[in-house]
Amino acid sequence: MKEIRFFPKFVNVRNVRNFQAMIDALMMSAGEGRLAAVIGPAGRGKTRTAQWYAANNRCAFVRCLSIWRHTELGFLQALCRELGIKTIPHRKDAAFLAALDALNTQGGRPVFIEEIEKLPRLHLELVRDLSDLSAAPFVLIGEDELQSHMQQVTRIWNRTFQLLEFETLGLGDVVMFARESAGVDLPADVAETLHREAKGCFRVIKRDLISLVNIMNAKGTAAPDMEMAKVAIKQSLRG
Repeated sequence: MKEIRFFPKFVNVRNVRNFQAMIDALMMSAGEGRLAAVIGPAGRGKTRTAQWYAANNRCAFVRCLSIWRHTELGFLQALCRELGIKTIPHRKDAAFLAALDALNTQGGRPVFIEEIEKLPRLHLELVRDLSDLSAAPFVLIGEDELQSHMQQVTRIWNRTFQLLEFETLGLGDVVMFARESAGVDLPADVAETLHREAKGCFRVIKRDLISLVNIMNAKGTAAPDMEMAKVAIKQSLRG
């Protein structure tokens, strides 16, 4: 039997389709608010989806770092780099103006900012200022506390046009991911077990499928069964 290979392809699951619909609506929201938030527990594919969209649409993507808690300069410099600015300013006001100039020339493409909720609120105010002055849409990505972080600042929240919560992966998403990433058709009982034990977490499902493929290769079979699924689940880390 030919060895089964697992390639972690980007699969157009329900959360991805909802994300694309949200971006489409945001892009038509000129004058109605230019911020959006994508929330949900870790492991549901928020980051991967935003990175995929950014890479395919030439958008800036900034992941906030804890070391920026005591200064806004690091955040602004990272944004400048993502916007393609070659000479990065070393002062906050200059970095802000450089980012603003770049935003005004990029054609209104969305900017993705991840985990801004772990930084002081002043960073949110910078995002608001940049969005207001450039009319560029900003999409903030984080876990559930991002929503309350934004709601604490009225002038931030009333500019938030879209809020999307990433849901747990559905059973159909698991079947689609296995088929497109490994060419494996999961029997109904195997798919249901993998889905239930992973609690809809994309990262856990991915680990379980990799373990399952390894077991199938070791046994020389292209047909997974419940025994293999249980072993794969036991081998994978949960979290």
